[in-house]
Amino acid sequence: MTQDTVITLAQKCQDLKLLYVEDDSTTREVTLEVLKEFFNDITVAVDGEDGFECYQKAQNHFDLILTDITMPKMNGIEMIHAIRTTDKESVIVVFSAHNESSFFEQTIAIGVDGYVLKPLNIAQFVQTLSYVIEKVILRKKETQNFNLLNQYVAITTSSPIFLAAT
Repeated sequence: MTQDTVITLAQKCQDLKLLYVEDDSTTREVTLEVLKEFFNDITVAVDGEDGFECYQKAQNHFDLILTDITMPKMNGIEMIHAIRTTDKESVIVVFSAHNESSFFEQTIAIGVDGYVLKPLNIAQFVQTLSYVIEKVILRKKETQNFNLLNQYVAITTSSPIFLAAT
């Protein structure tokens, strides 16, 4: 991991919206300081229930969701399940101390895009973030291209110039 890699990644993340869900206040504050180096727009939730409420209020306008697993009220896996019932596309990364295969299997089954182990290892975090941010950027470009195609179709099907030529 080079400094240029981190700088490039931070530039890509700058305009993206992040939902960060963590119940432990110490972990939340320390990790938030790292996240602020990458993201300008961060919404913080203190447990899965709060995270799901933030997600619903934002009407799925988060580019990335970073969540813990073990939390009160609603754990991270339950929150992800709730999100996935209506949204299969949101990019979700689990940030957890759990490294047991049963947790990995559950998160894979519900469509998690990445996994970062606690305590935060910057190299692993940057590698995972690089992977998922490329996915986010590709989806945004796909949406832009789809919208442009729809505009083109609307123009060509309603324009007298195109209608006369057919």
